[in-house]
Amino acid sequence: MKDTVAIIGSHPKTRNDFDFNRNDCDVWVFNECISNNTFPYADIVFQMHLEAIWRNPENRNDKGHVKWLKEQTDTRVVMQDKYSDVPMSERFPLEEIVEHFKISYFTSSVAYALALACYWGYKRIELYGVEMETNTEYQYQRDGVTLWLGVALGLGIDVDAHITIFDQPLYGYEGEATIPYEKFDERINELVPQAKELAGKYKAMVLDFYKAVDIFAANSGTREEQALYAQSDKVRKAGAEIGLLDGRIQENQRYKKKADTMRDEARGEFMFSRQEFESAAKGLTDKYGEVNTSFISVSTTLQHIHDNIKRAAKGSPKRKKMTEAFKAQAHKQLELNNLVAVYQGAAQENYDYMAYLDKHIRAAGGAKSEVVLLERMKNGIS
Repeated sequence: MKDTVAIIGSHPKTRNDFDFNRNDCDVWVFNECISNNTFPYADIVFQMHLEAIWRNPENRNDKGHVKWLKEQTDTRVVMQDKYSDVPMSERFPLEEIVEHFKISYFTSSVAYALALACYWGYKRIELYGVEMETNTEYQYQRDGVTLWLGVALGLGIDVDAHITIFDQPLYGYEGEATIPYEKFDERINELVPQAKELAGKYKAMVLDFYKAVDIFAANSGTREEQALYAQSDKVRKAGAEIGLLDGRIQENQRYKKKADTMRDEARGEFMFSRQEFESAAKGLTDKYGEVNTSFISVSTTLQHIHDNIKRAAKGSPKRKKMTEAFKAQAHKQLELNNLVAVYQGAAQENYDYMAYLDKHIRAAGGAKSEVVLLERMKNGIS
């Protein structure tokens, strides 16, 4: 055993930083990296998967991997157990390591390798090709790697990590991403003309809808009923489109006003954290759900009134009364339809701002503590 071990993952970003012509260190790699010729050699290969996985003849990375395990006699293979048909296999000393360090936290094969390097007493650990960029690695596996690197540093082991996961600005000192102040005005100026143009058309649609109600009430034939449904669908879609725009406009106006207040009190500076947008989006999503429930209830009542109009005699006082009730209920429905869309649009604007920050932030300042680098929150509003 040499003083230095080079632990090399398969990520192309940094794996090639290691020079395989070196002979001053032990080389540890993972899984199929030798059997599929990713690397020319290794002193140890870690194959820590369950037996059912490594014995799979349809291995997606190397169908000849299990054959290599059974036949090769040049490279030690650290596994969950010693297997009689894998001559170079060695049992990973899991229980011994847990007992020694009082830590049982292994979220990846790299974490096992780092723990073993610490346990065997290497003086220097070099790490290559370990980026933890996929969702599974990033959210689940990365913490195990960083923990065991911390253990190594705590033991006084010299650590040389050729990986980019630590290439981040200093927390609280640099790298914070912000929403430019001008962006709020830009969004308002972009959205307001659209909303005004559609608002004029919407008023005409509402009048056409009420005309369709009167025509249906007078005749209640299939053609009139279909025309009423078509006009109702048209006006609700237009109302929802206006609501979406209004919601987005209102959020930008609200943030601009808050930014102005901050700038007045902080020498021209302002800052909105991602958490602010996230919290606002959640509150708006909850409001959306509440109002949408009311919308569904009003729509159900509206359908009942519609059915009563059809049953009432043409020209009768009852039909006239039902028609007025229908218009009043339709007015409530259109208001709620618009309000549902307002909350939806406002929430979506906050999600868009979170996406903007996610694109620009690199785990710095307060951003990291607000889970900026977690998988983007999914929009709960359709």
